[in-house]
Amino acid sequence: MVWILACSVLWSVLLGPGVLADDRLPNATIPLHYDLRLEATGLGRNDFTYRGVVSIRISIARDTDEVVLHSVGSALRSTALRRCRDQAKIGHRVLKAAPDSELLHIRTDRTLRTLDDAVIVLTIVFNNTLGKEQKGFYRTQYLGPRRAPMVVATTHFQPCYARLAFPCFDEPALKTTFQVTIVSNASYTVASNAPIANVTWLPDGHKVVLFERTVPMQTYLVTFLIANFTSVHARSPSGVEVGVLAPPKDKDWLQFSLQAATVLLTGLERYTGQGLGVAKLAHAVIPRFGNAMENWGLVSYDEQYLVLRKRAHRLQRAQAVITIGHETAHQLFGNVVGPAWWSYLWLSEGFATYLEVVLGSESYPELVPLEETFAVRHMRRALLEDAVGDRALTVEPLPADTNQIETLFDTITYSKAACILRMINCSIGEAHFRSGVRRYLTNHWNGVVTPADLYACFSTEREPLMSEEPTVEQMFRSWSDKPGYPVVTVERLNASYVRFRQERYQQEVTAPDTHSRWHIPITYFSNSSQGKYEYRPAFWMRESDRVVVAALELDWEDVLIVNPRQVGFYRVEYDARGWERIVDVLTLLPPVVQAKLLDDAFVFARAGMLGYETSLALLGELLENPHPVPWLIAMAEENIGFLQRVLQSDEFNRLVAGFAGEMFRFTGNVAQTLLQSQTLDQALGWLGRLGVTDSVGKSRSVRDTRSKACGVPSVDEMVQSLVALDIPPLERKRLFALLECPSNPALTIRVLVAALERMQATNLLTPAKQYALLERLIKSDPARLLMPVVHFLSGDGTGYPYGEEVISPSRPLQRLLTLMIHEVSDRGQAEAVRKLITEYSTSLSEDFLRRANITLTSTISWHTEQVPKIRALLLNDSRLGARYGQTDAL
Repeated sequence: MVWILACSVLWSVLLGPGVLADDRLPNATIPLHYDLRLEATGLGRNDFTYRGVVSIRISIARDTDEVVLHSVGSALRSTALRRCRDQAKIGHRVLKAAPDSELLHIRTDRTLRTLDDAVIVLTIVFNNTLGKEQKGFYRTQYLGPRRAPMVVATTHFQPCYARLAFPCFDEPALKTTFQVTIVSNASYTVASNAPIANVTWLPDGHKVVLFERTVPMQTYLVTFLIANFTSVHARSPSGVEVGVLAPPKDKDWLQFSLQAATVLLTGLERYTGQGLGVAKLAHAVIPRFGNAMENWGLVSYDEQYLVLRKRAHRLQRAQAVITIGHETAHQLFGNVVGPAWWSYLWLSEGFATYLEVVLGSESYPELVPLEETFAVRHMRRALLEDAVGDRALTVEPLPADTNQIETLFDTITYSKAACILRMINCSIGEAHFRSGVRRYLTNHWNGVVTPADLYACFSTEREPLMSEEPTVEQMFRSWSDKPGYPVVTVERLNASYVRFRQERYQQEVTAPDTHSRWHIPITYFSNSSQGKYEYRPAFWMRESDRVVVAALELDWEDVLIVNPRQVGFYRVEYDARGWERIVDVLTLLPPVVQAKLLDDAFVFARAGMLGYETSLALLGELLENPHPVPWLIAMAEENIGFLQRVLQSDEFNRLVAGFAGEMFRFTGNVAQTLLQSQTLDQALGWLGRLGVTDSVGKSRSVRDTRSKACGVPSVDEMVQSLVALDIPPLERKRLFALLECPSNPALTIRVLVAALERMQATNLLTPAKQYALLERLIKSDPARLLMPVVHFLSGDGTGYPYGEEVISPSRPLQRLLTLMIHEVSDRGQAEAVRKLITEYSTSLSEDFLRRANITLTSTISWHTEQVPKIRALLLNDSRLGARYGQTDAL
């Protein structure tokens, strides 16, 4: 009860008295406990209706004459209100809701008083149907014996879909306990968040499964599962029962995921010094789920993360470890301590993303190398995203609009937040960071938080390392409260003194930001410093500093590399001599440092801040380097991929094929590490795209095998793979294996468009998620997929799906169109994109079309001016030309 009172006080503080802002629930009534009974007994005969009864104990926090909660899609059969202390009935009526409202208003015949009524019970009897979409309480299936379809009833409630399954107070600050009862066919496996309390067998072939009361949790974490499943179990050293649930056909392939789940849980408990506070943690395979969801005590996964054969590819095992680690970390970060509103989603997803790497690298270093994983998987991806983004980590104000809330599940919330946490860790030291994290969990156990609560947990026990160092709260707020990141320009003045300048980096330059500044930890490497400041800041540029001159441990002949280990969330530009010195010593530097320098050079060259001669010079040095990380970065779509698309040159294609051949040679047919596996996969992708069949020895046989194995996918296969890209942090998976299949690329593109049309016709994804999916498709292969996406969305095709119903503000749509603008490579593409923007103009910001026209004009001008220069540069680059320029060399 103490926790309940504390939660009520917090809720009052968050919203204030009598506030119903931006469609948020009023705070007059607070849920204290749910008893939820669901009867779904028709699955075996394809009857997908279910009956529900929910009884909610509610605290009267302020005098009111109505109870307001959420309900979507449930047909209410009856409602009852009683006062708890004497069971007195309370007269009431259900108000008619507006057509698009998700709120259920129950008006009482008299005013409910905080002192007289205190706690009431609302009981609602309702009917509903298992949905076909991956929302609420829904149905999916897998193929059982003799390929018979086996129905699975399961849930997906994040962010705002519990209201689709049963009436509830569906906001994240309202944590409370649940006791769930499921009535099902006797033969089915039934699971929920908590362990089973008892099972009652009924004479009609059904059973009643009562689960124990849960710990206090948010509605979006409630889950239940009814399926013909089997399971395997283990017990962690701390006594938690760890299980994996899956279709019987998969039982022999669950041991790796069971071991990983147990090991990663133990690592989380060791890192935080905390247990989960639950008796069991199950991980369930959900057919066609496509992603993963951290439901408390019963986590949902697509089968690719839990079902791994003994010879599973190293990439699949690594993704399994990372995903299981992410969802395990959520049991504390997000579940035990959760954000009070979706504005602070990064507190949950950022910690889970950070810890997926930390925990994975501790237990599976060969699969999840720490620095390389942050560099390749998170830092680079977040920097690219934040260059065109317009939102901070903390998003305030944020209305209760599901479409807008869904847009927050992106690279900024996941990867940027994780990078900021790592930057704070390195800046203050592991011991102080871990101490603050443990205090955060202890102080807010089973509660909800705002960013200020996190910052406050780092404000004790530590003195600044230097006088100009910002406080930990200042560090956090500098990076969480504004969008974007800086470029730090480094200029050597003499032997020891260096001038540092900060300004925001923006790929979109029509409205430059000249005001944003950050607290920046300056780490560096020089020959003289001997690694002293590679992780620990030598000093801080403060938000008030646009320019700083500092003396470093540096001699005139030393190489100077700032932010060498990619600790800070920023890019670094050097003067001409600085880049020349870096080119000279590139092969002597650690691979992660090489990768960072290459990525910055290519990004700056594309933005016109640096000549491509520097990027190509670095690439030339890389030819003698067999490490995967810098090659993975150099050959990315945004770097070499961009040049390959804009040049459209057979000569450059031969160079790229030569680069892919280098990657293939030093990885070999059988990769030994995760990074080698990724490099081999990327090399094969390039060779397939370029149509190279006999360039690099054994690569021909590998590619031929791949070609024979794939074939053109069906529309159903393509839809399943597209849905698997629903959550941004997931890697390219089955979809890109299908798209890269060389047997019939034109037909594959037609299947892709047909799959998109089917998803649109069946409303499989919300508008926001569809736009995010299309964005990811273009990023994966702009040369092939830009124009199919443009035609799909255009009014001339069938992909103009939303008209006046498009979400507003349509941030995901604008992001998609902005990406298209920057990926056009000729006037025909530019005109098609311009026409598309005009069609959607009523759903875009007022000046978007004007700014788009400016950018399209400048993009085409860039192509006109720069492409000939780059071609000439490549023609005159004797080193690259001599190695790869001759056709017979390939």
